[in-house]
Amino acid sequence: MKLLLVSNTYPPRDISGVGALVFELKREAERRGHDVRVLTRADETIDDPAVIGVPGRKLLFPFHVSRAFGRRFRSDPPAIVHVHESDGALLVLAIRAARKLGRPLGRARIVATLQVSYREERWAVRPVRDRGMTVSRPTVSEWVFAWLRAPILAGLGQVTARLADAVVAPSRTTALELARDYRCTVRAVIPNGVLAPSLPPNDAVRSIETESTVLYVGRLRTRKAVAVLLEAMASIGARRPDLRLVVAGDGEQAEALRRRAAKSDLRGRVEFAGALSREAIAERYRQAAVLCLPSIYEGFPVTIVEAMAAGLPVVATRVAGVPEAVDHGATGLLVDPEDAAALAAAIERVIEDIDARRRMGKAARQEFERRFTIGVVTDAHLKLYAELTRTEPRPVRRVSW
Repeated sequence: MKLLLVSNTYPPRDISGVGALVFELKREAERRGHDVRVLTRADETIDDPAVIGVPGRKLLFPFHVSRAFGRRFRSDPPAIVHVHESDGALLVLAIRAARKLGRPLGRARIVATLQVSYREERWAVRPVRDRGMTVSRPTVSEWVFAWLRAPILAGLGQVTARLADAVVAPSRTTALELARDYRCTVRAVIPNGVLAPSLPPNDAVRSIETESTVLYVGRLRTRKAVAVLLEAMASIGARRPDLRLVVAGDGEQAEALRRRAAKSDLRGRVEFAGALSREAIAERYRQAAVLCLPSIYEGFPVTIVEAMAAGLPVVATRVAGVPEAVDHGATGLLVDPEDAAALAAAIERVIEDIDARRRMGKAARQEFERRFTIGVVTDAHLKLYAELTRTEPRPVRRVSW
């Protein structure tokens, strides 16, 4: 089957959950004999003739990708065009127009994977509080996203969802958000997946340094609530001064978080590793005792899946699709958002109870192998692709704003 995957982000230029998913999906589908192309932003570091780079800034990607698609596939379109996020809206419109006019490009079936509802994410841009005190405020650029970019992305997302032949959500919660906010029908819930890393023969045994390392991986945005995690680490400090936090990622909140970490109750106990390569992040998972994700809003975080693949228990907040990945008490612990005391208690529980931590880590790895390997996820996508190619295209539904 001839497939085209469209993504604004792609390794190594962008280390993101969407980019990583597209990278792994391409590789696994190719391994199974499918002809796969990727349309993404240009990057001279990608040495792969199957990856088609388009020029321009991230904001202009929807325009450039629709033009590139027309030039490359005018007479021989792929069977499936799989767009990710709202960036494929103009491309979806172009395919629909070609279909109406009877052009060859219209033969392509459109799959749209939407990781979040941008209307929901917009409202997650707000001050983050703990015990009635504000611990984090959005930056100017985050407010610009909330009041300018998010409404545009939500509009593009609705166009994409309403005109695609099939909409995919990564979690049941996200599917409900999309149905409510974009007034669309979600055809399939397919979680994000990653390649299963190999574990050492005795993966339960970790070094003393590893036993006292908490890891955070992700963008440093307000909605990720890393400020709450810093407050939790500060409260643990008196009891466990050896406990350290590694923050892997970069973003709008980086400077404010570094200022907080420089205060006396956290000084020397927080490492800001910055944006890391996929290989370096994998090594950080191997060096940690627990992954912590304190967000106030999520879709279906790839970082949780990566941690489970590495045999790590997860401490996370009970938001959006997170409870669909983390089984509370079995593969990790869940707490309410914006509650540093509860977060601290959960982290201490996992760190102090070595047997429970190892049991959770083993269960997390088993759950990953059952549900979240790229093989399992690719199976679900290929099944959907095959169903679409055997049926008539879905009729256009009117887009209501």
